Amino acid sequence: MTVPDRHLSGDSFASYLATGVPMEHPVEGMPRVILFTDPANHRIGLRGPARSNETPRPTGLEHLSMKVVHQGADRLIEIAVDNPRLFADAYPVLCGVADRAQLDGMPLSSALAETLRRLGHLIRAEDALTREVETGLIGELCLVAGLAGTNSPELAVRAWRGGTEEHDFGLPDVDVEVKTTTSENRIHRISSATQLQPTGDRPLWLLSLQITKAGSGGTTVAALMARVRQMIPAGAVRDDFDACTRHAGWRHRYADGVLQRWRLRSAPTLFEVTDTFPRLTEDLLKAAGVDLHHVTDIHYRLDLTGRPADTPPELLRAAVTAGRQELQ
Repeated sequence: MTVPDRHLSGDSFASYLATGVPMEHPVEGMPRVILFTDPANHRIGLRGPARSNETPRPTGLEHLSMKVVHQGADRLIEIAVDNPRLFADAYPVLCGVADRAQLDGMPLSSALAETLRRLGHLIRAEDALTREVETGLIGELCLVAGLAGTNSPELAVRAWRGGTEEHDFGLPDVDVEVKTTTSENRIHRISSATQLQPTGDRPLWLLSLQITKAGSGGTTVAALMARVRQMIPAGAVRDDFDACTRHAGWRHRYADGVLQRWRLRSAPTLFEVTDTFPRLTEDLLKAAGVDLHHVTDIHYRLDLTGRPADTPPELLRAAVTAGRQELQ
């Protein structure tokens, strides 16, 4: 149960929202949980520390998200609502989540799941598979298949982060960001200033795939999902794989819809993200004197057409070579 004096009143919260000024308000208690407002991006939510093995799962809700974010060296869970019409109804829910995390000692992701279980769905579930999720899944599943076939299913699933952190895969020695485009040129959409920023000293590689619509050949995302899932042994590893697919935006009901067939347009290409790689990152922007406190959202397109590929580590090269067979 929410303890009223730990939180802003509903009227006080509404007054903060009306100012249009971003706010970070610590909720009294431990661990440290921050109630935030992000007017520029039409969001409100909570941030709190992620536990060592805590990996958030998709909420399955249209306007309520949960993911891992990083602030300096801190790994945090961020819960956000992105529809202003729901803010008044969502605020008590966020208070309940904070109470379960601080008063009941639950991990923040579990606190959200329990709150939703008790209160029912905050908003309706997604109805359709978006093209962005569809093509992104195809690229990531090909790498999962390649890793499972050339190394082990356990390594493949353990490496796949399924959209819960900045980079899609964490291999033993490198991180990998997978980008899949349907464009005739090798143009990819980058959705943040951290997506192409290496984590610590770990090398970062970008796997670029170009796919195109197929006629009777190729594969659908549902067929590819089913094939890769069969490569994963039943039990805990397959459960983790299923969780990753949910993180990445897949729902089983999508398999019943009419899905596009896809095939490779060109050979997959690997690029090492070094200091000379074209990109926008927080470090580069700060070095250029940009005050990131006033830059709330960064999206850009990266055209790698004609850029020479780099020579990857053998584990990654072998996995990409094997995984491309899924789209022949």
